[in-house]
Amino acid sequence: MPRILKAWTATAAAAISLMLVWPASVSWAAASSEVQAAFPVFPVTVNGTVTDQMHSQYPLLLYRDITYFPMTWNYTTSLGLAVSWSKENGLSLDKKDGCAPLEQDLTAESNADSSGSQAAVPAPFPVKVNGKTIVNADEPYPVLLYRNIAYFPMTWRFAYEEFNWKTSWDVVRGFAIQSCTRPDEEGRTQAQAEALNLASGGQLAVKDGWVYMNPYHWSEGAHQLVKTKPDGASQTKLSDDKVNSINVVGDWLYYIASEPSKPNAIYKIKTDGTERTLVSQTNASRLWVRDGWMYYLRLAQRGSNDNAPYYAPNGIERMRTDGSEKQTLLSSMDNIKNFFLQGERLYYLTSEGEKKKLYVMGNDGSGRTELRDNVTEFSIVDGWIYYVKDGKQLRKMSADGSVDIPLHEPARTPIFGLNYRDGWVYYVSGSFGVSGYASMERIRLDGTGRQALAEARATALYIAEDQLYFPYWSMGDRTMYHMKIDEPQP
Repeated sequence: MPRILKAWTATAAAAISLMLVWPASVSWAAASSEVQAAFPVFPVTVNGTVTDQMHSQYPLLLYRDITYFPMTWNYTTSLGLAVSWSKENGLSLDKKDGCAPLEQDLTAESNADSSGSQAAVPAPFPVKVNGKTIVNADEPYPVLLYRNIAYFPMTWRFAYEEFNWKTSWDVVRGFAIQSCTRPDEEGRTQAQAEALNLASGGQLAVKDGWVYMNPYHWSEGAHQLVKTKPDGASQTKLSDDKVNSINVVGDWLYYIASEPSKPNAIYKIKTDGTERTLVSQTNASRLWVRDGWMYYLRLAQRGSNDNAPYYAPNGIERMRTDGSEKQTLLSSMDNIKNFFLQGERLYYLTSEGEKKKLYVMGNDGSGRTELRDNVTEFSIVDGWIYYVKDGKQLRKMSADGSVDIPLHEPARTPIFGLNYRDGWVYYVSGSFGVSGYASMERIRLDGTGRQALAEARATALYIAEDQLYFPYWSMGDRTMYHMKIDEPQP
């Protein structure tokens, strides 16, 4: 249950935890006459985080073409506002230094069921902004009460003059507000993009305007590790390795390369193609390099096929980036499909008989917890787990699994290849073989606005700035192609 600051309690000012709530016993009609607002039909971004208004417990409002924000704890801390309340003095908002990343309060219930006009009332209590009294009754855009929550207008007067925020409007990206410049904001966005490409297999990585990739993942023939611009220009060969799980760490690339004498070994090479070095001969898959550690799936030999050894995951390990201090995080777990590092947590997917289960544990191997079964794919975006249930339904849930939201169930299945950019979840829908095709598609993070981008035998999706890269499958070989994200192809 959410913790609530009740405006009429004596200890309210010291107990702010989530929101400001006007006492339900007060009659709205007695306080003021109703006004009619609506939910925004455009995307809204707060400090780089695209919001899900469709499933928000406290959705934004649009009144007389002005966007209103609910004064919940999560929104006020992300906007850099100090909030106080007292029965005598009412509501006070003051600009403070710093702001926190937005954490969204979402629910499985959809606000689409209550679309249309929304009744709100001007707040019947005193309001102060940076110490200045606001005469709410005289305001063209008054502070409103909706669902007993105070809502504040993002007008020029308040957003620019009082709080010194930056706002922007775009017909595609909608309304965006930048309440403060977080030094780590750009790095956090970049780290998320890198993680999503790694979760797709790491055949491609992006850093500082350059794309590092393996353009030809063939069963036979030559292979290359190349460096190129996102649009494909200025391509340079760095090595002849058959690589995947590419990580860019400073001036180094860490990756897994396959060769007869050292199958699935870990290497590193400078971003200019020099100083290629064997880091570890450990048979590894799904390499992630984070904070001086290399995390990977340990591979064990399971037999051979036509005199070629066959390897399968048999646990999760980590070691230092110099190959020392090898540690087993998870042992004796066959059929681990993949994993995802999120801060100090490690999420991983297993196949246990006919069941596919999603677990989470500490990145040191502690505290293993099952989150969901029947999960076939997953990725993590802005703290929310986007996953595919039974191969056919796209859903998302909170990091602890307490909130679970259905998003989309396409006509063609399975769904795989999840990635994300600017409020859109990208995926592949359908199956393919010798003559089949699948569709590369995207959908907004609230489950609306599905768009088909192209038909292709794509085995994964990678994003490099404004380009969508995908390995195109043909008779077991995968050749990398790319297209502009906002230019759908036939």
